[in-house]
Amino acid sequence: MSAPIVIKKILVPIDGSDLSFRAAEYAVHLARTEKAEVTALNVVEDIKQGGAIGLQAKYGNVSLVDAFRKVRKDSAEKWIDKIREVAYSQGVAFKGEIVDDEDITSESGVITEYAQKNSFDLIVIGSRGRSKLERLLMGGVTNSVVNNAKTPVLVVR
Repeated sequence: MSAPIVIKKILVPIDGSDLSFRAAEYAVHLARTEKAEVTALNVVEDIKQGGAIGLQAKYGNVSLVDAFRKVRKDSAEKWIDKIREVAYSQGVAFKGEIVDDEDITSESGVITEYAQKNSFDLIVIGSRGRSKLERLLMGGVTNSVVNNAKTPVLVVR
């Protein structure tokens, strides 16, 4: 028989989608039951070198790129605040993190690396993200997290 399951740190990646908020509700519920803490993580993706903003980034319109990042971070703060309210109302310890994907890896790579580096016991993630393509099948980020994380993953529909 293996060691008992202990869940003290739960990571919930959020992207503003309904399913990421649903995953956060599950994370808070589990944290309350297990007396664990929840960390909501938002990854601000690197601006790729395609599309209008990407071209501006490539050729030097820094103000447009900075504005894009600011809008993304402001949105992420609002999402984190929403989850913080739910966690605190249920007596659950909570932390919010916004990290940049500086094209070092993929969004899912940032999530799995963050979970491992910070010794999380569980990742709770929505089955699909915000993109239309991801709505058709299990989200690309979710699928990658499930397949690559060393931490157990709970997928919420």
